[in-house]
Amino acid sequence: MLTRTAKTTVLAVVSLLGVGLASACDEAEPPPPTPPPTSMEQIDRMAAQNRTPDPDAVGVVLTNIALTRGDSTDKVTLGFTGDAVPGWAVHYVRQAVQNTTQAILPIAGESVIEVLVREAANPFGSAAPRYSGPETLTDPATMSVGEVRFAGEVRGVTQVFIGLRTPQRGFRVTGLSDPTRVVVEIDHR
Repeated sequence: MLTRTAKTTVLAVVSLLGVGLASACDEAEPPPPTPPPTSMEQIDRMAAQNRTPDPDAVGVVLTNIALTRGDSTDKVTLGFTGDAVPGWAVHYVRQAVQNTTQAILPIAGESVIEVLVREAANPFGSAAPRYSGPETLTDPATMSVGEVRFAGEVRGVTQVFIGLRTPQRGFRVTGLSDPTRVVVEIDHR
C-alpha cells in the first residue's frame, strides 16, 4: 500500500506527464485555421418584396398615382389617405391578370411588375373618396417605365401594374408617411 505522501507524489508525476503530453500534442498539431470572413450576399433587387400593413392601415384609400423620372430610377408613387402605411406584395408577373375579372389587361412593355397594396381600402366600405384618376399613366421622360395601369380594388387589396420598356430591372419599394404613400423605384440600368 502506498502512503499518503507516495500517492500525492504519484499523482503529481502523472499530472506533469499529462501536461507534457498535452503540450507535445498541441505543438504537433497546429490549431485549426480560422475560416475566412464571409461577405454579405447582395440582395436580389428583382425578387418579390412584401410588407405587412401597419395595424391601423385598414381604411386607407388610394387617392392618386404619380409617375416621375429620377436620376437613376423611375418612380411610381401611390398616395393614400390616413396616417398608417399599408402593406404590399410587389413582384414580376408574366401577364397583367386583373383580380376582379381575371381578364388579361394589355400592358405596354417587355416586362410587368404587379403591385398589390394590402388593406388599402376597408373591405366593408370607407367614407373616403376612391381613386378617380386616369386608369393608365405614361410619361415619355421615364427610361424604364412605359406605363402604369390601375387595375382596381377588391376586398382590401388595390392592384396596379407597371409595364417596363425593358427586360426586368431591379426595383425597391418604400412606405412613407405624411402624406402616406408607397413608392416603387425601378432602376434605369
